[in-house]
Amino acid sequence: MYLSIKNRLILLLVTFTLFPFIVALIVAYPRIKADIQGATMRELDGIVEKQAALVSYWKEERMKEAVIIVNDPSLIKAANNMGETGDFQDLIEYLEVAKNKYDYADVFICNRKGVITASTQEDILGHNFSQIGCFPEALKGNTSLSNIVPSEIPILNEFGEKEVGLPVMFVATPLKNMDGFIVGAVVLRIDLKNLNEMMQRLHFGKTGETYLVNKDGYMITESRFVSHLKDIGFVKKRCSLELKLIDQSTGELTRGVLQCIDGNKGSDAKGYEDYNGVIVLGAWQWLPELDWGIITEIDREEGYQTTYSLNYRVSVVLLAFVLPLALSAYLIGRKTSSPIMLLTELTKKIASGDFTQRVSIKRKDEIGELAENVNLMADSLERKTRDLLDSEKKYSVLFDSLIEGVYQAEPGIEGVFTFVNRAGAEIFGYTTPDEMIGTKVKNIYVDPEDRRRLCEKLEQDGIWREFVSLCKKKDGEHFFTERTTNLLRDETGKPLCINGVFRDISERKKAETAVIESEKRYRLLFDSLKEGVYQSEPEVEGLFTWINQAGAEILGYKSPSEVIGTKVKDIYVNPDDRRKVVDTLNKETTWKEFTSFCKRKNGERFYMERTSNLSFDENGKPIRIEGIFRDVTERKRREEELQNSELYLRQLLNELKEGIYQCEPEEGGVFTWVNKAGAKMLGYDAAIDLVGIRVMDVFVHPDDRKVLIEKLKKEKGWREFVSLFKRKNGDQFSVECAGTLVRDQNDNAIRMICVFRA
Repeated sequence: MYLSIKNRLILLLVTFTLFPFIVALIVAYPRIKADIQGATMRELDGIVEKQAALVSYWKEERMKEAVIIVNDPSLIKAANNMGETGDFQDLIEYLEVAKNKYDYADVFICNRKGVITASTQEDILGHNFSQIGCFPEALKGNTSLSNIVPSEIPILNEFGEKEVGLPVMFVATPLKNMDGFIVGAVVLRIDLKNLNEMMQRLHFGKTGETYLVNKDGYMITESRFVSHLKDIGFVKKRCSLELKLIDQSTGELTRGVLQCIDGNKGSDAKGYEDYNGVIVLGAWQWLPELDWGIITEIDREEGYQTTYSLNYRVSVVLLAFVLPLALSAYLIGRKTSSPIMLLTELTKKIASGDFTQRVSIKRKDEIGELAENVNLMADSLERKTRDLLDSEKKYSVLFDSLIEGVYQAEPGIEGVFTFVNRAGAEIFGYTTPDEMIGTKVKNIYVDPEDRRRLCEKLEQDGIWREFVSLCKKKDGEHFFTERTTNLLRDETGKPLCINGVFRDISERKKAETAVIESEKRYRLLFDSLKEGVYQSEPEVEGLFTWINQAGAEILGYKSPSEVIGTKVKDIYVNPDDRRKVVDTLNKETTWKEFTSFCKRKNGERFYMERTSNLSFDENGKPIRIEGIFRDVTERKRREEELQNSELYLRQLLNELKEGIYQCEPEEGGVFTWVNKAGAKMLGYDAAIDLVGIRVMDVFVHPDDRKVLIEKLKKEKGWREFVSLFKRKNGDQFSVECAGTLVRDQNDNAIRMICVFRA
């Protein structure tokens, strides 16, 4: 097919002009856009990671402060001598000092029943604190935090007003006397404004915010935009415990909140609708030790603003340069001459990337016009190159703004760092990235074998996610890092470099180790008890969810794992006893020392005595039954024998002709038991009619009763004591008595026994 020079020239110019833009549009632009969006999401993930570490550290600090306060000798002394003159005031002054020193809203002391006996806030004295979750833990010897809950009593709020339902949080620690016995608890009410400020301090952009949620989907810290939320009627006083994070279009919790309270850790780069109806980007993490979730969000419009601007600029560049250049090519093609070859060579050089080339043709015709337009094109491409360099510089600034370490290194065990961002250098104790670049990567490991294992893993799989190793800083300090690393290869498969992202997880490792050790100690403690300890689901058909070794053995099992998952009602001889237990606990919460007839795994029957308690969540919904039980079969047998023996003795005494009675040992004491002969002599049809009547009322002369008691207090007994009694109808008759006082192990009189005859 024949093509004219004009058409060829137009085709060549358009091709060489559009080629860099097409390459940028197809290859560079999507990559830049993806990198910018990825950096935005990594920033959100980094904020969540840092806030999670800060919240965990904040929790540990509150518990440490509580232990420091309760272990102060002046507090222990004052608490143990509260009854002495002046000590109570000293105690209050100490609590006030502790409150101000550690910046708490209130400090108070509870006795073992949960009643507040001393406080920096007088109007809460006498209130019962036992229902707050951290108080029972304190009585067990543990220091713990409560959840954020609405106050049950009026408390001074941020507006200077007394308010019921104000969000509050407590830390409680056991208070021991001089003998080490737990006599109560020291409770500190946390000023939540510090937690709010900590969460608001770290956010991304103008529209970004970071907040805490509970498992019911309520925000429990204050939003940065609380004033706006009040104006639009979302909240009345505050966000905490008032703002439920609902997606207005679905009526359900927002996607970020749902993922978070399900225990997930992650992010959403596509965007979802937040509680305010705005599409946001979000990252989240659940903190199981606190039953809290951390969520950070930013409006998608702001988060991806750079990519939107880039898209607009690329479109402008295409419209501003491609169309004029194509038109110029068409005009030049109409009148071409010999300089066309020069211009062709020039465009080839420009297309190869040399934007410094210029043409010096000075003509007042189409060729001159073409030369001038080619020079303009070169200027434009050179400016674009400078813009790309500026963009690269912006990426460098973006990497340095991340809180995670980002690095690039040579492949192989002996490779050196070729790039590291500022956060990465600071994590390893360097002042600037330049100090770290050029050092050997294997030197950061405490065990150099970790570098070899990493290289082998990358050679095999190409990537290693969440690789944890013990590293060392520039000054030799050891710490744990977690990283995700990948190996980049060229088109022939040859390794080019190793890229990765890492973070310092020392605090997380300490927390994980502490949790494991704590769980091990508690398991050993429960397994050392002789009584059975258990937890179960709260329904009638509920299953055992945990039991100690002693409990499993009492029920006839070898180990707790055999019991867990079995139905609780199957241990009762009468399954309706389980329904009775559940109904009673739902009404009274606790049932102490009740006895049931139960059976072991092999069918053997026995009597079980237990104390059970029903636990509820923040919404008052039953979540589990827990308790302690023991085998009391032998005790029940002895009690039955004793009851049978007592019944025999009573029958024997009722057959005697002499009157016998028991009464209280005081002068005004009453009859507690009389045999049949005694009741008949005193004119009563039944012995029970005498029980509760004052003994002195049957004496004609009440002083005789006084003389008898005084005599018995001095001597073991008094035989042949003669007095004058009167019957129910008033008839008087003479009696001869023999009496004795029964005493307890401390020699205190507990009852009098007398035998009398007419």
